[in-house]
Amino acid sequence: MRTVRSLPVIMPVVSNQRWSCHSCGHCCRTLVGHLFEEERARIDRQDWDQELGGAPYVRVGRGFVLNKRADGSCVFLDENNRCLIHAKYGEEAKPLACLIFPFSVRPVRHGWQVSFRFDCPSAARSKGEPIGHYRSALAALVQTLDHHPPRKDDLADLPGRLRATVEEIDAVLSHYTRWVKREDLAVMDRLIGAARITATLQQAKLKQVRANRFAELLDLLFKALPADCANKPDSSTQRQKGMLRQLAFAHAEHVSLAELRSGIPGRWRKRWQQLRNARKFRVGIGPVPPLPGFTTGASFAGLESIAPAADPTDELEDLLVRYLATRLASRSVFGAGYYGWPVASGLTALGLSVAAAGWLARYAAAATGRTAVAFEDFALALGSVDRAATRLPSLGTAAERTRARYLSDDDGVARLLYDYTPVGRRK
Repeated sequence: MRTVRSLPVIMPVVSNQRWSCHSCGHCCRTLVGHLFEEERARIDRQDWDQELGGAPYVRVGRGFVLNKRADGSCVFLDENNRCLIHAKYGEEAKPLACLIFPFSVRPVRHGWQVSFRFDCPSAARSKGEPIGHYRSALAALVQTLDHHPPRKDDLADLPGRLRATVEEIDAVLSHYTRWVKREDLAVMDRLIGAARITATLQQAKLKQVRANRFAELLDLLFKALPADCANKPDSSTQRQKGMLRQLAFAHAEHVSLAELRSGIPGRWRKRWQQLRNARKFRVGIGPVPPLPGFTTGASFAGLESIAPAADPTDELEDLLVRYLATRLASRSVFGAGYYGWPVASGLTALGLSVAAAGWLARYAAAATGRTAVAFEDFALALGSVDRAATRLPSLGTAAERTRARYLSDDDGVARLLYDYTPVGRRK
């Protein structure tokens, strides 16, 4: 029995981010709903087997998840995109995994840090109520969750393995947040500037530059940044492009529930296929292997010919800025919020995830025969990237940190962002 505890929820403050459920059924088709033991017992008492014509949930590993139909949809999703549990027993009877989406929470020292997910179409389009509207509902939902805060404050390392203070972390987050929201600069300039200042931090010697001096250093670096952004990055090298394709594959590839339940031989076949496809993404020759959620028969060379949005809409650029601001506000960029990574490495990974979303947006555009990326393409791609970010253990490995460190050199992140992110270019 889990202990009921009343702890505050810490919401990301993003003034222009909205959301309400519009019953599109996307989450019920693409995500896996994990069940607590008491939720499974409640479903048992409701006796769904006969009505559903099959098991309402299945075992995966040591736990249980809501069952799926052959088309990938939840067995409780009806033809009108309505939840059968909700319709019959009320919203409060649904599993927590369903009730809390598109929010997620993690324990911090004095409460629950809330993150917001962009793999929901209504979240991407910012349709509905301001997300702060859901604070009380989230507080009620998390009361029965076990709270195991990290032993140390939610911090991270600065370069040189220096443990940052709370004030230094706040200084980093506030400077980057103000930068990505600067409306007097083109969005591409903000991306390039953030990548370049992160690369500078990666190389910085900060042992004698702490506390107020560290904040003053950030002030100086960001004040000089607009002039630096006027210098357009060179084109990405072939090696940089290959590593970005690998990163895009790592974010987008995932295992379906049917594959998880296919037994050891089936899982080995899936793993072998993933290794083969990962190599194809690295080489970048021939047809692009299929990825979950995407439909395309394009070649790698064909995707390179698809242009970023020629005349990007305010909607597309607004989505990107909201995404970056939300990741920063929810502290899911470094430290405990991102695999325990140091500050500069996590900020580098954030920039690379945007570039990977740009590459995947071209992949999505190819399915429609478009020659340039549209909002729908980038929303799909960014949702796929965000679904994996902070939730896929393979993205937090030492190998991924090495990739991020390599790409932070030679203006690599700025080059990839300039080549692939579908936002406006400087004239």
